Amino acid sequence: MRVVCLHGLGGTGATMWPIVGHLSSAHHTAFAPTLPGHGGVPDDLICVGFDQWLGAARDWPADVAVGQSMGAILALALAAEGRVRAAVAINPLAPDPDAVDGLEWRQSRGTTTIEVGPSPLGEVAYEQLPIEALLAMHTGLLSLDLTRVRVPVLVVTSANDDVVDPACSDVVASSLAGRVERLRLAASGHVASLDVERDLLGHAIVDFVASLDPTA
Repeated sequence: MRVVCLHGLGGTGATMWPIVGHLSSAHHTAFAPTLPGHGGVPDDLICVGFDQWLGAARDWPADVAVGQSMGAILALALAAEGRVRAAVAINPLAPDPDAVDGLEWRQSRGTTTIEVGPSPLGEVAYEQLPIEALLAMHTGLLSLDLTRVRVPVLVVTSANDDVVDPACSDVVASSLAGRVERLRLAASGHVASLDVERDLLGHAIVDFVASLDPTA
């Protein structure tokens, strides 16, 4: 099968390479594009919005979409549009109007960037994010109707996620209209694709893809 693997805000396609490796070893065609505004400098994210990120994801025809963090939102958006037969959502954010309000409040008081610091896992990622990009991500999520996702979805939750509340996975899973499988990573943080349970995650994704009905 063709599988597109989508990284989170501030990252690059390299974040998803371990998952691509597992899928390729299982004879799937997997690819991990770097989304618009990423892979350069943080200011490249200014004036790039959710529509551009989703448009880039659409440019890679796939049977299955795998996404992490913001990439999970994009994967679910592809599923809601009927563009994929299944999706994997790793540490997805849940719709949160308060997050938008909070970011807009900080922006109104002159905040232009949010410091996220270097990755403890060596991820190639921005160490600060323009507040415009965070707003674009959260407002894009608010526009997504999760009840339109009727294909099978594997929702993955890192127990030690200090970026996205693990409870967000419960909100997302309960909103989906199709079959939902769950995986809890007891020792992993937000960037699960690079963390200590990355092989467990990769094998679980391969098993999930293998479980799909090839005639569906």
